[in-house]
Amino acid sequence: MTTQATPARQWPGVDDVADEIRALIERSEHIVCLAHKDADADSLGSALAFALSLRAQGRTAHPVVPAPYPFLLSYLPGFDSLEESPPQIDAVFTFDCATVHRFGDKRALIESGLPVVNVDHHVSNDGYGLINLIEPAASASGQVVHRLLRKLDMPITADVANNLYAALFTDTGGFRHENTTEEALRLGAELVHLGANPAWIALKSYKSRPVPMLKLEGLAVAALQTDCDGTLVWSEVTQEMLERTGANMAESEGVIDQLQSIDTMKLAVLFKQMSPALTKISVRSRDEIDATELCTPFGGGGHHRAAGAELQMPLGKAQETVLQLARDLLSKRS
Repeated sequence: MTTQATPARQWPGVDDVADEIRALIERSEHIVCLAHKDADADSLGSALAFALSLRAQGRTAHPVVPAPYPFLLSYLPGFDSLEESPPQIDAVFTFDCATVHRFGDKRALIESGLPVVNVDHHVSNDGYGLINLIEPAASASGQVVHRLLRKLDMPITADVANNLYAALFTDTGGFRHENTTEEALRLGAELVHLGANPAWIALKSYKSRPVPMLKLEGLAVAALQTDCDGTLVWSEVTQEMLERTGANMAESEGVIDQLQSIDTMKLAVLFKQMSPALTKISVRSRDEIDATELCTPFGGGGHHRAAGAELQMPLGKAQETVLQLARDLLSKRS
């Protein structure tokens, strides 16, 4: 199977689309702010931040997230205002989602004919919106949202700032990943000035894990395997592991961070057994390896250093298929 890195695409900047977005907001009474399925803090934090800013202007905003609800993010301001099915919708803003496939049970909102504003920073974005504000150089979608709020002169309250800080903080791995730019650090400082609480967000993001989550992580780390002189690292989270620990699949998110901490690792893969016939992969890369090269052949995508995909395959078949491709990628780069 041959692979190609996601080609670069030229997107309009915030200056190019701001007037269109402003006009859409002005003529829309009910605006949905939609995160992606299995939302992380960048997606949900961006959606909540934009919704809260709209509400601070006196507008009606409906923050929505596909099932299952990401209760690990319940600390985000505005989480308790999430809605299941808004009765009236005039426009939809999406955040941090590269493809319509990741909207789960809310995909119909995107395909209903409503005007969609697609706000993201994934290089692999499909451009599914009526208006697409995609900035692949941004460290997080929250950074793109901040630029948009500033351009539209929309309010950034303390709750908005906390959501944007959580988005930026987590998508840079606590300001440790390669996407921790000078601009990202300056934005973090600005958000703190505007009312974000960095110690509280760090506590909630990385130091507030339930016991089942930690037990699951222990099982997955114990099951890790390596190949290609330690450059390929992988493990799995099975349904049996979830039953043993009492955890749910959403609580497996920290496992991939442990796999990518191995010193020799260039490509780390976590296989998640979602059902007997469905397997998800989370991929991280280092050095010259592009994580998207392992995911795009299966309809997935993401970033150069972090990507994912869903495979309509049993766990064993998915591991066989993905690991062979991973070995091929590493051998080509050696």
